[in-house]
Amino acid sequence: MPKRLANRVDLNLLELFVETYRLRNLTQAGQQLGLSQPAMSRALSRLREAYGDALFVRMPYGLAPTPLADSLYASASAALEIVARSLEAPTFDPESANRVFRIAMSDTGEQVFLPPLAGAISKLAPGVRIETMPSDATQLPAQLASGATDLGIGYFAPGGPGVLHNVLFTAEYACVARKNHPLIEDTLTLEHFRQLGHVVVAFPSTAHTDVITRVLASPGVEAAIALKVASFLSIGRIVSQTDYIATIPRTLAKSFETAWSVRSFVPPLPLGAYDVVQCWHERFDREPGMVWLRGLTQQLLQSVT
Repeated sequence: MPKRLANRVDLNLLELFVETYRLRNLTQAGQQLGLSQPAMSRALSRLREAYGDALFVRMPYGLAPTPLADSLYASASAALEIVARSLEAPTFDPESANRVFRIAMSDTGEQVFLPPLAGAISKLAPGVRIETMPSDATQLPAQLASGATDLGIGYFAPGGPGVLHNVLFTAEYACVARKNHPLIEDTLTLEHFRQLGHVVVAFPSTAHTDVITRVLASPGVEAAIALKVASFLSIGRIVSQTDYIATIPRTLAKSFETAWSVRSFVPPLPLGAYDVVQCWHERFDREPGMVWLRGLTQQLLQSVT
């Protein structure tokens, strides 16, 4: 069985070889490396033994490399350079980066979170591209661990081994109804909430659906679900053209007020608040690009409420 490389020659000896070859003087090489003349002589003896060659021969003008030393110098220098670069802390320069970040988020996230994030990235990191994908909480831990997804943003419990997260902001729900609704004036009452038909999202992987449908079916409310849709984004137009109402994240309700002829109201019963988080895997916790992206997301989205 061949000897391990570390048992034949170590980095200290390679460094000694390169400096001696460059300076052609053992004393000067020792000064550069902080080694005494006896230590340099012992190390050179080990090098000669490892390679089975004299490597350097004393001449009137200094040390002359042997043909083997000439053939070793380029590869030894390159090896030391590779090791030195591997020990340098990696960095991320947004202005020059050319990279794709893959972010899992819901359709609500694309409507509310993506515009400010995309706008900031286009200015700060013009070579960076964003790809979004559905935020399926059951698949997300494995996707984060594998690197198929860089970041998850939304309302979910980011479980799974090695999954880290931080809270971006705490959000609340709002009810939306069309402007000039024939039954609603300035306040949405509990009676309105009970009697009017509700539009809900029938999408199994969003936690919002569970919260809202549970409230609608609770004793004392028992509100009717008039319409089930596959996406939160269709609710704005539907509500603006019907007498239905909907309970949705307040951040989304605010965007609907701008895009559609709807008004948002404080819900007439307590629905509780929820945390919007960003999550990632510990494998990439210190990766400079990911650190930059998480910091930017935190800065931009903490004021979305």
